[in-house]
Amino acid sequence: MKNLKKQDRKIYNAIQGELKRQQEGMELIASENYVSEAVLEALGSIFTNKYSEGYPGRRYYGGQEYTDVIESLAISRAKKLFRADHINVQPHSGAPANMIVYSALLEPGDKVLGMDLSHGGHLTHGHPVTLPAKIYKFIRYKTGRDGKIDYKELEKVAKKIKPKIILAGFSSYTRQLDYKKFSSIAKKVGAISMIDIAHIAGLIAGRAISNPVPYFDIVTTTTHKTLRGPRGGMIMCRKKFAKAIDKSVFPGFQGGPHMNNIAAKAVMLEEAL
Repeated sequence: MKNLKKQDRKIYNAIQGELKRQQEGMELIASENYVSEAVLEALGSIFTNKYSEGYPGRRYYGGQEYTDVIESLAISRAKKLFRADHINVQPHSGAPANMIVYSALLEPGDKVLGMDLSHGGHLTHGHPVTLPAKIYKFIRYKTGRDGKIDYKELEKVAKKIKPKIILAGFSSYTRQLDYKKFSSIAKKVGAISMIDIAHIAGLIAGRAISNPVPYFDIVTTTTHKTLRGPRGGMIMCRKKFAKAIDKSVFPGFQGGPHMNNIAAKAVMLEEAL
């Protein structure tokens, strides 16, 4: 980092201080991880210079032969790892990925049944302070006294409110979800089944817990946390939702993807295979 040290000593010193903090401390924050040197190299690569609006083979700028290579590799590796029909690797993080899905599949005022934040859910699953809660109507299910999801109660609520999306996933729920029950409840009420696996994606990739992808219409995740990649997001879906999801990512919600980040995602995915 000799160039940075020469150009901006304050930033250089802050980076060195953070490096020392991470190397000598014990991090107990579950949503953080340590990426490999290879991921860091890809993240800091020349691809940060490139604008690449669109998708492989369908870009709006020239000079895309290598950006198409890295994005195609990231997609194919993610498909192999998670056994998904379709994957979009462009989302900048997990919260935007969820918002992109809502925008693709919902109309303002549509109902979403998601887990309450205080019972293990996530802010983007309908907490009143968030933007999605101002656009869509979120009804939040809770856990029972034993700390577990009551699937009978969940089905009862779903039948009553008829949500457009039933959302599984969490930020602090410690139980294994019953994917089949979530999927079954969604089918019974004609809802789209969605799961946010941001906190458990690495455990799924490592086969420590079962893979929810075959059971859900939509799957969102971050690429950091337990996946040990760069800060970013991905959206997986069944083929029938692919066009709507891709259109919602670009041009609906984002402009040019961060190609250096996608390169780092591709490296992380290769490491996980």
